[in-house]
Amino acid sequence: MVTIMTLGILQQSLQILKIVQQTDFQEQVRWHITQEKLQETLQNSKSIDLKNQRIVYLKNDEQDKRVIEKYWAKGILMLHATTVSNGGHETIMTDLQKINIEKNGNLVIITTENKAQQKSTMCLVYDE
Repeated sequence: MVTIMTLGILQQSLQILKIVQQTDFQEQVRWHITQEKLQETLQNSKSIDLKNQRIVYLKNDEQDKRVIEKYWAKGILMLHATTVSNGGHETIMTDLQKINIEKNGNLVIITTENKAQQKSTMCLVYDE
């Protein structure tokens, strides 16, 4: 009976471990894709400026400046992109607890914290 109970617990533990690994892997992939997209956006942009936790940039092929910034919508904190003059809204990351955007030389550093208090830092390089 003890052996049967031990095998049952072990089987449940392995199933839980598999679910946890899949969830963590999906989040990591999503985060890396977001970082790559932001990196590509900033590398293909002219003038990049950081003011009041907002990245203001001008894409090489466009006339309107764009902004990446913190944004609150219905009690949910997110990182989003928009144009300065025409508005619009493109969600980049959502369901966050904290966002900090800073510039250091030719680096833009975006630090996020999700609701599970897991911190992530993106270091995006651009040409000055």
